[in-house]
Amino acid sequence: MAQALLKAVMAGEYRQGVQLFEALKRPGAHDFRWGGVCHLHLSDVLKARRLLLTAVAKGDQAARVDLATCLRFEGEFAAARAQLDALDVNQMAARDAALALREAAILEQQCGEVARAAALLDEAWSHAVGASPLVQSAVAQSIALVAAHQGNDMKAGAYLQFAEEHANAMRRVYVLLARAASATHLGKFGDAEQALNAAGKHGTSCPLAAALLSYRWGMWSYAQGQSQQAREAFGRAIRLAHGQQQPETEFYAQLGLTAIATAVGDEVAERSSLARAKALVKTPRSQAYLDWRLGAALVRHADPHGLERLDAALGYFQASGCAREVVWVLLHLTEAHALLDSPTAAREALREAADAHVMLGGQQHLTAQLSGLARTRQLLDTLAAHEYERVLCGPPGPTIPVAEVTLVTLGSPAILVNGQRVRLQMKKFVEVLAFLLQQKETTLGTLQTEVFSDVPPVRSKNYIHQVRHELKRLVPGLSVPYDTTTQTYRVHCGGVHLTWDWQQAQDALLSSERDVMLTANLNVRNFLQDSDSEWVETERERMSRWIVRVGLETMDAWYSAGDYAKCVKLAQRLIEIDPLDEWLHDFLIRATAQVSGVSAARAIYWESRTLFARELGHIPPLLDTLAQQLQQSH
Repeated sequence: MAQALLKAVMAGEYRQGVQLFEALKRPGAHDFRWGGVCHLHLSDVLKARRLLLTAVAKGDQAARVDLATCLRFEGEFAAARAQLDALDVNQMAARDAALALREAAILEQQCGEVARAAALLDEAWSHAVGASPLVQSAVAQSIALVAAHQGNDMKAGAYLQFAEEHANAMRRVYVLLARAASATHLGKFGDAEQALNAAGKHGTSCPLAAALLSYRWGMWSYAQGQSQQAREAFGRAIRLAHGQQQPETEFYAQLGLTAIATAVGDEVAERSSLARAKALVKTPRSQAYLDWRLGAALVRHADPHGLERLDAALGYFQASGCAREVVWVLLHLTEAHALLDSPTAAREALREAADAHVMLGGQQHLTAQLSGLARTRQLLDTLAAHEYERVLCGPPGPTIPVAEVTLVTLGSPAILVNGQRVRLQMKKFVEVLAFLLQQKETTLGTLQTEVFSDVPPVRSKNYIHQVRHELKRLVPGLSVPYDTTTQTYRVHCGGVHLTWDWQQAQDALLSSERDVMLTANLNVRNFLQDSDSEWVETERERMSRWIVRVGLETMDAWYSAGDYAKCVKLAQRLIEIDPLDEWLHDFLIRATAQVSGVSAARAIYWESRTLFARELGHIPPLLDTLAQQLQQSH
């Protein structure tokens, strides 16, 4: 049974491994280790940690390697390093020595010590050659990631190919994600998309990689100027990473949202994502990334302190051998100096960026970094064709977003392009786009059934194709392509920045600023006004329930903090959405008693009582209890 458990682990069959471990009557130290590894890769970090600690306590010292991995996932870098420091690799089997050195290298890389990580991986590889191909695959993947970080994409590609050839199902997911990251940096978006799709298909083999997969999709979309898709992918990555206790992935996804918000001047979203990112800083490298994004945000607001942040980030990246980041930060420093009227310093920063770019091989795709740097692009445009710094322009990339497109669904449906309403001839035009945005991808049959339930299939199919044709004509850059492989439709942004008012409302309500509940558009009963589609009515009900739930949680926090006036105002707004939610009436009455006195609360109570009696024919017990409490008050 124990051998079967180890075999399952080596094959990446972690669910089977858990079953085998649970069936053991007297598990030994090694069994606890492999049981912990299985739970770790199935995202049960807490149980994994407990089992691995037991393995170490029972004498399997090599289990410290997997325990360090577990701690690293949780962002506990010092504790992870302490586990590895307790090991003597010279006394370990080749497999465990290689994996211990690999884990130490990953820690160094994530802390920004890229050169140190590379040295450790060289040592790990010398041990790995005496171990199984699976161990060699794991080490090769890490060597590739560090090589790509240093800008050596040819070396990275060779090691990734080796890693994929010898990987099990779980390891293959991470190799594909590494391929996607490298291809995205090089602007090979087709290759990156292929790798991401393949990783998604194998995702069940490695649920722990789900957050990282969403983050990579976000970076892929961001690099092509697809802000809406990037925002959604980063948001998904944040939710998954938070749920799986992966603070590092959550941190970088928050910075992805920050970059988008800074580029479009969305100060509320920018402040919210930066605030959360600050709480997730765990290493000097993550601090440097935060300095970079915070510096860029300050510069956009013409705050000279942004220069200090950018200089701090640059100094760290240069000292740590983070070659890609050096180029990116120098481009932002160019923007900063240009905005702060220092043309000589701007030109010098641009020259340094060009040098750093050429040192990397001049193959990096910089369109995403340049898209939000208007002054830097202007400076590049003024250069003569022969001038050295024009190497930063690179090959023609995706069009820089030039149009702001807003999908209006909370009220009278509309599409706004740069603030101007587009004249639509087709009644369900906006509804089709909203359905596609909600579903992400959908088949023709689903679209016909949900949006055109009363229309013959031939007519509805023709209608959908007219919408696609009209969209290209009315909003260049916005389209609804058809994927022949998956047989699905989706909304695609190329050269436009698409926002959806309902998505904006959700993002606002999920922000750390609770006061937004008092000003956000909560008019969800008018979602796609005049539409009688069943999916729209279902969505209205779902929206209403979600907003009320968020509102109740918000009022609970306010009430505990003594912010009773805010509770009154929010309860009044939410009762307009759901007049028969007894908890809303409870908050309104109790908060009114605190703000205006018991007499005013009693008056509100009688209004609520009358409403429930008229609409439902009975009074909720909660209100009766509240009435007794008011009666006892004086």
